Amino acid sequence: MGLFDRLKRRGRTEHKPTGRERRAAERTAQAEARLRETEEKIHEIADETRADLHRSG
Repeated sequence: MGLFDRLKRRGRTEHKPTGRERRAAERTAQAEARLRETEEKIHEIADETRADLHRSG
């Protein structure tokens, strides 16, 4: 059936990323890195808070 032929071709089609796509990928990577740093800080603060509560209790 023609529908499946089109889907197969579309899946194999690879193209060189455009400048816009490369910039978007870079922004995404930077945002993910900032998110990881923020999550690490949150976990550090939570650990410190738990330790403080344990010491004061």
